[in-house]
Amino acid sequence: MDIRITPASPDDVQQLVKIHTAAFASDRFSQLMLLNRGPHAHEALMLRSIEEWAANPAAKLYRAVDAQGQVVGWSCWIINEAKEVAPSASTETSATDAKEPDPVETQPPPQDPARVLGGLMFKDRVRFEDEYLRGRRHVVLQGLATDPRYQRRGVGSRLVAHGLEELDTLGLDCWIHASPASYGVYEKAGFREVGKSEFDLDEFAPPGGGWGRYVFRHMIRYARTKGE
Repeated sequence: MDIRITPASPDDVQQLVKIHTAAFASDRFSQLMLLNRGPHAHEALMLRSIEEWAANPAAKLYRAVDAQGQVVGWSCWIINEAKEVAPSASTETSATDAKEPDPVETQPPPQDPARVLGGLMFKDRVRFEDEYLRGRRHVVLQGLATDPRYQRRGVGSRLVAHGLEELDTLGLDCWIHASPASYGVYEKAGFREVGKSEFDLDEFAPPGGGWGRYVFRHMIRYARTKGE
């Protein structure tokens, strides 16, 4: 498929929201997180997130454009500066834990199991990232989405490859927590799995839904020098 990777602009934001919404419409974790929300909850969340990323000088948004000029996918990469570990910090408490409230205890209300699940996922993600990259400047692949009409045609792989080429010039490692649908793309791009977070979604959903199990894979890809 003939596509070009270019920086996204503010004019692209609405299309990026539409692509992400369509790409994750069948994702069971996302569906559970949106239970009892309004019909446009996902769009509102992604609009706010993408606008924040676009305004963040540490973030880079790229779009994949086909031969007709249609945006068919996008990615977001955010540089995380090295965090210093306080001398008195416990080895079991991350720098992030020390600075931010525990999302499980304070952010998701106990009467909302889906939000509790979101907090557990966030806590695991932070724990694994801190374990492998605390104290090191690195990049998080924050978002990757392809229009469902163009999936399995190499768009996601091209977006990932483009971003990694730039990271290698900067000498920066990259972190991602991968959904079941995207895991293979990252593995082919050289990411290595370093941990898993597995959830029984039925424990957090209304009875009788048959939600099944969902696995996030925490993955790292170390920067490569020229010639590797």
